[in-house]
Amino acid sequence: MVFKAESWAKDILFVNSWIEMDRLLSYKAITYRPAGRGGMAVMAARLLAYIMLLALISPRAVADGPISFPRDRASSVAVIVRDLSTGRDVVSSNPHKAMLPASTMKCVTSAAAIEAGLDTARFETRVYIRGTIRDGVVAGDLVIVGSGDPTIESAQFRGATSFISEILSALKESGITRFEGGIVVDTSTFPDNGPCDRWELSDTRYEYGAGLYALNYRDNRVGDKAMDSPSEAFGEALENRLASAGITFDWDDIDTTDSESRQLLVHYSPRGREILDNLMERSDNLFAEGMLRLLAPGQPRSVAIAREKRLLADRGITLDITDIYDGSGLSRNNRVTAAFMADLLQQMAHREGKDGSYVSLFPIVGKEGTVKTLLKGTRLEGKLALKSGSMNGVHCYAGYKLDTDGHPTHAVVILINDFFCKRSDVRNAISGFLQRQF
Repeated sequence: MVFKAESWAKDILFVNSWIEMDRLLSYKAITYRPAGRGGMAVMAARLLAYIMLLALISPRAVADGPISFPRDRASSVAVIVRDLSTGRDVVSSNPHKAMLPASTMKCVTSAAAIEAGLDTARFETRVYIRGTIRDGVVAGDLVIVGSGDPTIESAQFRGATSFISEILSALKESGITRFEGGIVVDTSTFPDNGPCDRWELSDTRYEYGAGLYALNYRDNRVGDKAMDSPSEAFGEALENRLASAGITFDWDDIDTTDSESRQLLVHYSPRGREILDNLMERSDNLFAEGMLRLLAPGQPRSVAIAREKRLLADRGITLDITDIYDGSGLSRNNRVTAAFMADLLQQMAHREGKDGSYVSLFPIVGKEGTVKTLLKGTRLEGKLALKSGSMNGVHCYAGYKLDTDGHPTHAVVILINDFFCKRSDVRNAISGFLQRQF
């Protein structure tokens, strides 16, 4: 019997999944039909091919998994590529290992927001005049009730109406020229002001670690540093703007305990969909924390997270190996599995009546956001939509492979923790894997 073993081995080395392997073996058993008679010879050839396959797959190859990079023996790597048409995982490595997701946690926050209908919701920040008004003078204060809106005077929504301009216009229309009191920011309806208590203290000094407050202002940042007190910065900017228009504050301590409050205006944020688009493309931590808290207005962060988990559980997503402490992924206490992320992506891709509303939040590789340079110039440019996630020793992606019409065909989850090489080495290894896979 003559059998072309070298040709078999060469083909086997380039397959990416057991499904492809089975197809290859079925085809080769006929193509490389040995000399002899009929079906028995074909069956014998195919059996020999499987034996050769077992010999080719060494223990080291299994241990290394689908993605290899320098010193990866010290790292944790979890990968799932799931065919959305069948629900089968064509690649699965460490699917149930608890991993730190970094900013791919924003995929979870955004999914819960879509499930809760927050894509059409807005933050509402109310402004009141507290005290009696006589001849344009208020014997009391100007009160702003914070709602956690992260977009107030944000650089990301320059076309939106300025909150300070709205207040000025409303006061002019009311004929008010002076407050005997001052500017008061009411935070009583927004617990857990500031950074999450599970964030690294060193992160909270920088703009990416700026916490969410009842009242936020200009993305809570000054240059690349986090703003110390957004409400104070807002109050100072508001007072200066009003003073330039002839509206002043005496800052006297006025007892307004029994005074009526008159609503001056309600400021509305951009709709949730616009915020979600922005936070997913730019990986904005502040916006992600805001959308998480909008799940449970006026409640602590823990209540918002509990509602997020219920929303996902109601979609049939298992969270038994999942720890969630924030909406952005900045906490190093967060843990997810590749299986959880793949289930989430699958469920949201198939969400009845909402197909595309979630998938289209993901930046397109080689073209948008934090994946603008990933796979650029390759045949996969524009053919995957992925959310990235990175912090020290962590590099992750979650999202979709798209067909020519932009519809998702596969869910893709890559979680890499504790790498000891250059980030570029990990990134190149992931790029190579994706190009081999698709």
